[in-house]
Formats: sequence, structure tokens, C-alpha cells
Amino acid sequence: MAVITDTILGFWSIYLGYRVIKLKKQLPFYKYWTLFFMLFGIGAFWGGLGHTFFNQMGITGKVPSWLMGPISIYFLEKAMISIYWDKRVAKKLQLISNIKLVVVLAIFFYLLFAVGYPQQKNTPFLPIAINTIVGVISTAGILGFKYTEKFSAKFKFFWLGVLILLPTAFIFLLKINVHQWFDKNDFSHVLFAIGITYFYLGVSGIAKGLKQSAV
Repeated sequence: MAVITDTILGFWSIYLGYRVIKLKKQLPFYKYWTLFFMLFGIGAFWGGLGHTFFNQMGITGKVPSWLMGPISIYFLEKAMISIYWDKRVAKKLQLISNIKLVVVLAIFFYLLFAVGYPQQKNTPFLPIAINTIVGVISTAGILGFKYTEKFSAKFKFFWLGVLILLPTAFIFLLKINVHQWFDKNDFSHVLFAIGITYFYLGVSGIAKGLKQSAV
């Protein structure tokens, strides 16, 4: 089931990225969102392969998918920061995003190579999960809410998407398995599919009249 839901999520995310491309908008906001959807989708595909061939590849098979996590979130952050109205604040936010990515990857590789098996099994994923929570809430969530008030009501889709995604943290970390054929991974994948759909609705909804403050 994890393979099936990962594959569906991967296809869906890449399709949403394609839909953003079809908007034919040249602003960084749209380009970054396209990169997010595409990289997130590729990561989901790799996740499915990692589950399928875990007995053959072990942790190595999960690494590509795990790496796509912080990188895709980085472009989500860049997208939301790119339209901040105060350029000085936007540059500071982008610097924080850059540093966060480096720190998360450094911790990830440290845990990957320094922690032995079986403790290593999912430990390297922890900083990636925390980074996803912090990055999505602070940009799509908080900035999205601010933009709703300042720019357009269409930005509500971003923070609504965050609200949909929030339960995934508890589902995964607390290992909430609804059924043996629908475990924490499957539940999280379904919520992610819905959450990123809301992100796309936000992107497509504001495709007209958005002013860019290019960072």
C-alpha cells in the first residue's frame, strides 16, 4: 500500500507542477512552486521504490527520497518569501531558509553515517520531518495568512493546506496505523495529496494580478 500511495502521490504532485507550468507565468513565485511540485513528486516516487526494494537496498534506497524532502520544501519557502513586500525582510527570511537547509542536510548526513543499525532505520528522517513542519508552517502557513490580508483572499488555500497537513506529523511520529492495509505512511500520503492540492489551488487562484517583489 505504501508503494501504491507513494506512486499516486508522486504522479499527482508532478501533474500539479505541470499545471503550474501551463499557467505560463514567468515570475519566480510560479517557478519555485513548479520546482516544489516536481521535486516533491520525484521524492514520492523514490519513496515507493525505497519501500519496494528495502530488503535489497536497505537504508540506501530511502536516501534519495529523504533528500528530496528538504530540497522541495526549500523551494516552497523561496516561493512564499519571493513575494514578501519588504525586500529587506525578504532577504533575511531567505538567508534563514538557506542556513536551515544546510543545517538540516548536515544533521541528516551525520545521523546517516554516525548512527548504527537498527537505530539508524528511521533516525535520519527525523530532522527532515522537523524541517518540513517548520518550513511549511512558517511560510505557506504564517506568510500565507499574512498575504491573505495584504494581497488576496486566494492565499487562504495555502494556510488551509497547512492545516490539512498538520495531522501528518502526529500520525507519523506517533505511529498511528488505522489498519494493516492502511498504516501511518498511507494515511500521511493521502493527507499530503490533499494538502498540496490546496497549495495548487492557491497558486492557480492568484495567477492573475500578483505583484512580484523579486528576491
